[in-house]
Amino acid sequence: MSSSSEVDYDLRWTLRRVFVAWWFGAAWMSLTGGATLTRYAKQVGLGEFGFGILAALPFVAALAQLPASLFVERFGHRKKIFIAANLVHRLLWLVIALIPWVLPKGALPFGLILLMGLSSVASQLTAPAWFSWLVDLIPARIRGRYVSRRSQAGQIVNLVMTVGAGLALDWAESRSGLALSRMIGALLAVASILGVLDILFFLAIPDRNEHPRNVRFGFRELFLQPLRNRSFRYYIGFTATLTFSTGYIGQFAWLYAFDVLKATNTQANLLLITGPLIVALIGLPFWGRMIDRLGRKPVALIAGAGVIHGGAVWVLVTKDHIFPGYLGVLLAAFAWPGVDLASYNILLGLVGLRRGAGQNTAYVAVNSVVVAIAGTLSGLFGGALAKGLAGWQGTFFGVLLTYHGILFLISAVFRLAALFWLRGIEDPKAFSARDAMRYMAADMYSNLQSTMVTPVRLAGRWTYKVASLRWRK
Repeated sequence: MSSSSEVDYDLRWTLRRVFVAWWFGAAWMSLTGGATLTRYAKQVGLGEFGFGILAALPFVAALAQLPASLFVERFGHRKKIFIAANLVHRLLWLVIALIPWVLPKGALPFGLILLMGLSSVASQLTAPAWFSWLVDLIPARIRGRYVSRRSQAGQIVNLVMTVGAGLALDWAESRSGLALSRMIGALLAVASILGVLDILFFLAIPDRNEHPRNVRFGFRELFLQPLRNRSFRYYIGFTATLTFSTGYIGQFAWLYAFDVLKATNTQANLLLITGPLIVALIGLPFWGRMIDRLGRKPVALIAGAGVIHGGAVWVLVTKDHIFPGYLGVLLAAFAWPGVDLASYNILLGLVGLRRGAGQNTAYVAVNSVVVAIAGTLSGLFGGALAKGLAGWQGTFFGVLLTYHGILFLISAVFRLAALFWLRGIEDPKAFSARDAMRYMAADMYSNLQSTMVTPVRLAGRWTYKVASLRWRK
């Protein structure tokens, strides 16, 4: 009993520590992206093609997962890798914040891309070690609920920090360009410190179940075994096409908000982060429930159909008329958690994880390589097209169209094409797409009806109580 109590105490202590650490990690993530990064990149003189490279960097860096995975499989040391690489990753943002003050003006764009590339590589080196360690830190019986609550807490921090950063940037910009530069540097420096604090929380957490070592594990086993699986080949076709359709969207959506919509930093953060994040939080439990009941493949298909318009509908969002185009953006934001959850669960089903079976984790590694290649090509494609069409303007059903809009419309075509790959993925226990649609419609109608009727029921109960009191008097 004493041994069991000690284990239970250690588990609760570990879970709390990992949970609290992510508050700092979420704050770091919020301050190093969004309006802060876009304004910073524009200030250092990054052009349209440079933004495409910036979008491609995380995908190029993902290739670092291959040697990292191979090292963990052969030699272990996942905690040391996780902490060392993450500290480099977060501390580099402190150096990025100092770029305008230490480099000549002509070298600023190159310096930003180089340092962000190094930071991205360091981040990707931690992924295999973290995935393996996380499985041991959090018991399977509570992993889903715990990760969900940790994610939700991080998103709340994200909302607060995003709004705060936007207000701070707007205040600085209203004073002078120099004040804006100093504010951006201060935000990135604070983000770096918060990110380091996130990692320092893990120093006291022991790695009791060191990853099994297999010194014979090599690149041949890493690639051949997954590619023999027909469903996996269709799956990487789906993820590659979907990644290509979305890889460049993030950077150019921010540019669209600033250059075309003329949004302030706060407005851009609200449009691109806060609004979609709130809607995604609402959709997350719904899609999780649908996957458990209907299967992964039909949810991926239905939710995937719901995000086709997500990029293209931005052309209807104009400076004078945010709505109704932005409603289409929010509808796609509601569907995205369904795509992400279904895709992740399809991959887990293909992997069929067995403890210590390195050849099965190869599915994750190969998928990361495919996503990296697709994302890199997407960023380079977006940057090249943006550079070629810079300054071009046209019309789309009477709406002003810039190169941003062309990129958004192309994204919709590839999102539609991605859905055709789902046909070759096997999910024997899943509902048909038609039956899944009927079930979802009925579930949504039931929830909506309950939501609308509840206030009426409450009003009726209170009316009855008030009437009873009067009758007693």
